[in-house]
This record gives sequence, C-alpha cells and structure tokens, in this order.
Amino acid sequence: MKKYDIKCNWNKMAMAYEVFTNARNSYSNMIEWPAIEKLMPNLNNKVVIDLGCGTGRFSFLFEQYKPVKVTGIDISEEMITLAKEKALSKGSRVNFIKGDIENLSQIDTNSVDLVFSFTVLHYLKDLNSFMKEVHRILKIGGICILSVIHPVYSAQYPLKHKDGAFPKDEEWKVRYLCKSERTYIQPWIEYNSDIDNFLSSSYHHTMGDYINSIIRAGFILKEFVEPMPPIEWKQGNKVRYEGFLDTPTYGIFELQK
Repeated sequence: MKKYDIKCNWNKMAMAYEVFTNARNSYSNMIEWPAIEKLMPNLNNKVVIDLGCGTGRFSFLFEQYKPVKVTGIDISEEMITLAKEKALSKGSRVNFIKGDIENLSQIDTNSVDLVFSFTVLHYLKDLNSFMKEVHRILKIGGICILSVIHPVYSAQYPLKHKDGAFPKDEEWKVRYLCKSERTYIQPWIEYNSDIDNFLSSSYHHTMGDYINSIIRAGFILKEFVEPMPPIEWKQGNKVRYEGFLDTPTYGIFELQK
C-alpha cells in the first residue's frame, strides 16, 4: 500500500469525512471523544502534537485546555486546507502542517508533552518504527494517547481483491490473524449520495501487534479503554447499540514515557 494512494484517497474524502464526523450523533462525538477526554493529562502550558489530524477535529478540542502549542500533522493536502480554513474562522492558533507521521525527524527529541493520534495506525505497516519515534519526541513523563480502530473491528475488513473488485457484503467477516491488506468502502462515502463509491485500503493489526510495539518502544501502558456506546442508544437505536457491542469500533491506549 503506497502513501501516495493513501494521500489521494483522503484528499477525495476530506469534505465527506468532515460532514460525517461532525454530525451530532457521530461515533467521534458520542463514543471516541468522551473516552479520550477522561484520559487526558493537564494540558495547561503544554506542547501537543496531533498525528494524522485530519480536518483538526481533536486539535481544536485540545486547544480549549490552554496548551502553549498545538500542532496538527496530516498527509492529505485537502484535510490540512480544511483544517486551516476552520482555524481561521475560529480564531484558532493551532498550527497545521502537511506531513508524513511516519517521518517525525523535524520534531526535537524530548520536546512534546502529549502525542495524540486517532484512527490512523491501521494505515501504517510498521508499528514498531512509529512507536519508537513517538517515544523519542515525548518528554520524560509525557503522555501518548492512541485511539485505534479496534482489532475486532478491523479484523472483519474484507481482503483486497487482486483485480481491485469491490467486496461483497458477505466478505465482511472476522479474519483475526490474517495480515493481508484490506479494502472497503468508508461509511462517509457509502452513505453520501453526492460522491461515487470508491475503495479505501488499510492493514489489520492484532492486539498483540499493538501491545508488542508499545513494549518494544519502551512505553509504560497506563490504560487501555474499550468505550461503550451511549446508553441512550439502547432505547433510541437498539440496532446501532447492539451492533457496537458485537464489534467495537475503538480501542484507546494511554501510554507514558
């Protein structure tokens, strides 16, 4: 899987993703952020880096906690453009940079208080190198919060067809230990009538892959959270609630250097 293809894919999806994840009842708003917020350290006068920041959703939320500096990095030009436009309209001081989160050489060693990343790591083939770089740039005692696609969820992503064909519904089934590349239609594309369906690609990492890369990098694993869906869904949207219980979307790691 080439980084150029990932970049092009997200350039095409930028606005659809922005609209989808900003919906009031989106998983990002209802499930992911409340769990992240509980793990967050005191950010007052701290340095924060958001790796794979997209359109800046979480970068702006972190800014509310008065850090001295927030930097968002993403490989997609369109995502960064949207983030900068939002920053201008909000009067935000977040610094958004187009860049590859697998190459953090421009960031000084022991210079960051909080490293954050959300639902990005399944696009990286080499978790070990990434974790080592994150460990390098963090200050002693610094915190890293990684929100990942839960391995149970990514395990059901359909395997990539050699001819590039779209997967069928029945191909969404758990293949937990299989490390073949996966392809699928993102929900913000599938349910957007203004955009033709196209495939996204990613990897599937097992829980062992994540934990071992954390250990090898030298981190202390402080907590691992598997957030529940909001209880109001149990009454108002039982199918969605029970579906999330069957295949949780997020796993959130809190690490310390």
